[in-house]
Amino acid sequence: MAHHTHHYCIILAGGAGRRLWPTSTETLPKQFIDFFGCGRTLLQQTYDRFVKIVPREHIIVSTFADYVPLVEQQLPDLPQANILPEPVQLNTAPAVVWATWHVFMKDREGIVVVSPADQLIQNEEKFQAHILRGMDYAASHEEFLAMGVRPTMPNTSYGYIQMGEEAGQQGTYRVQSFSEKPEADYASMFMQSGEFLWNTGIFIWSAMTMGLMLMHLDGDPYAAARTISEHDLSASEEATYVKNYFPSELPRSMDLLILEKCHNVAVLECDFGWADIGCWGGLRDNLPHDADGNAITGRGKVLLNASQNNLISLPEGYTAIVNGLDRYVVALNGKTLLISPHHDAEALRRLINEAMVNL
Repeated sequence: MAHHTHHYCIILAGGAGRRLWPTSTETLPKQFIDFFGCGRTLLQQTYDRFVKIVPREHIIVSTFADYVPLVEQQLPDLPQANILPEPVQLNTAPAVVWATWHVFMKDREGIVVVSPADQLIQNEEKFQAHILRGMDYAASHEEFLAMGVRPTMPNTSYGYIQMGEEAGQQGTYRVQSFSEKPEADYASMFMQSGEFLWNTGIFIWSAMTMGLMLMHLDGDPYAAARTISEHDLSASEEATYVKNYFPSELPRSMDLLILEKCHNVAVLECDFGWADIGCWGGLRDNLPHDADGNAITGRGKVLLNASQNNLISLPEGYTAIVNGLDRYVVALNGKTLLISPHHDAEALRRLINEAMVNL
């Protein structure tokens, strides 16, 4: 596929992946793990998808500084200068602002696609077509474009985008409202209405559109981004500046910054087989199942009896015998074993956070 000289990609790979603890840890978070046994980690699979769309030298990976060696190891073909080391674990908004300004300084005509590193895409050809279509849209519209997919279940772990009137091209709509992780009743209502799409967390915009947004919004956080472009900072000076300024001044996710702060936002309805690998239940849903709905990840051995819809994660050299469980996660890593129902993602998230603090 021919690459467009003004196309860029920002991969967000700085998160700690706590919701998949204990398999995902702060030293080896989920984006650096091969959950599907395909020989490629989630980060590598994301890179593989975008290197077919965007020139290799135009792919930027934003990650926590401690994870830079992991990125270098897993993506040896990526230029080292294209790894932005977050001096602290930034939320996604400051990470994308920082990375987009790098694009803006290099190419005022740059069109940027931003993607988390922890997603599953089942139809690669459709994915490429939708991304290229979205980049064409962003090149001719001063708008932020969200990529949305039709919900298949009332999932309370995803954000929902309500479609308004049709925008500049078929399949593209004005964003009428946005709901982040709604209650179950609302999620069911959203799905049944047919007006809502899941927010994939993939966004496309031109570097100029982001620059104009930052310049028109009031407040010091946006002046901070401009400072990076207006001063000839060395890499270490820039990292120090980001560490001292960005985290406290821009503590929000990219989704909320774009979908709640901006009025020039559209959503493109896509159907490329998307899933967010954000929690144990979501991972189970997207792994191969046996006849009883059980999924296994890792290289351990598992014997199941009278058990349904479970997820077992074991490292090599361990064996589990599971009897009479339904909708549980059993995950072992090192000296830590997690056994819990996986269908209530928020309850499990609270449990994991408590365990990580107290254990």
